[in-house]
Amino acid sequence: MPLKSYETDLSARSWLLGAPQEGLALVRHFRIRKGEWPSSRDAPPQTLSNAPLVRSAAVLGTDLPGLRPRFEVEEGDLVAVGQVLFRDRKYPEVAAASPIAGRVASLDFGPRRTLSACIIEAEDTDPGATPPNKPDLGTARQTLLAKGVWPAFRTRPFGRMPAPSASPAAIVVNAVHAVPQAPNPVVVLADRQDAFRLGLQCLRRLTEGTVFVCQSPGPPLAADDTRTTCVAFSGSRASGLASTQIDRLCPASPQREVWTVGYQDVIAIGHLFATGEYRPDRVVAISGPAAKRPRLLRTCLGARIADLCVGETGEALSGDRISGRRAAFLGRFDDQITLLSRGRRTSRFASADRFSHHPRPLVPTRQLERALAIDIPAVPLLRALAVGDSEAASQLGCLSLVEEDVAALARHCTSGADYPRLLRRVLDELMEDAA
Repeated sequence: MPLKSYETDLSARSWLLGAPQEGLALVRHFRIRKGEWPSSRDAPPQTLSNAPLVRSAAVLGTDLPGLRPRFEVEEGDLVAVGQVLFRDRKYPEVAAASPIAGRVASLDFGPRRTLSACIIEAEDTDPGATPPNKPDLGTARQTLLAKGVWPAFRTRPFGRMPAPSASPAAIVVNAVHAVPQAPNPVVVLADRQDAFRLGLQCLRRLTEGTVFVCQSPGPPLAADDTRTTCVAFSGSRASGLASTQIDRLCPASPQREVWTVGYQDVIAIGHLFATGEYRPDRVVAISGPAAKRPRLLRTCLGARIADLCVGETGEALSGDRISGRRAAFLGRFDDQITLLSRGRRTSRFASADRFSHHPRPLVPTRQLERALAIDIPAVPLLRALAVGDSEAASQLGCLSLVEEDVAALARHCTSGADYPRLLRRVLDELMEDAA
């Protein structure tokens, strides 16, 4: 599979990785220079501890754009960890599972009967628990669909959950430690290496192409073979964005779908095939200017943020300071909780709050031109998104992006527009047109 010209051969320029260790297998390195540069301020110690008891958790519709649920439970029902809560109306094979044992507290719909939130209140009883059956790798696709793990995958283009029968040209595993405030994958993987390797074996069953393991410079996280390749990314915050990695390694198009998945979900996949158990673990970092004690916590998917931040008084974002959103529950793809001082906003939110009722012009600036690591002209793209011109946005390259990629543009743009939301609207329109 051909790579873009900015691939670096370390046999000629190994200094890019600093002091490589003996026998280092990483032979590709991409240093990303465009995009926001991270700060080490408020970075937590990379030491894991267990989170306080989570009293509730949720499966959120914002993590499953376009999904219309057919619920298999009702409010008040008792559910076990891993029990199916609902299925996709369009693709009934796709199930969503409960991240905790407890009682169904709320089943909420959004616009056009899409999912808003399914909230579970924790209870001690684990009803209907049965000994798990260890699945076979030969049934990888069917198992991931039935056990509620399929929503861990996202596609490029469109940033949606893939269709059950789809076969990607490649799968990109994101394990890059791009910001000090996030958990270091090396720490998270320290006692989960076997599950991670088994998860990669499962991914190879889903594609005839390559499984790329994207990581920070250092010893490879997996052994290279004809189907698995470890690649180093470093530099700006954009080095940790899956869209940047896909752009460098295997650009996607409507005819060439590429999937991305987080390394913690690969661990969960490996654990499922090793034991038969659905494991909704998530290591998250608590950080930010209002965090009294920055730390790493092991919790569950969709955990209620207030339960994780007991004693903290800051305003919580699910995600980092640039792409995070105000939320009561941890997002499906987030591994950070950022606590801001009350009344204080990041540049993005300050802009949005200030100009929400007073539109301002879009002023081209150097920050805007450098905010995207992907080679897309930022200002024309923002103008197309602002007026909802999906054809122009597509021609400019918006199919290579998802919401987190344009968050930096919203941070620096003088207009105050919510470009992640505008991008999602255009992507959904383009996907409907392509169907």
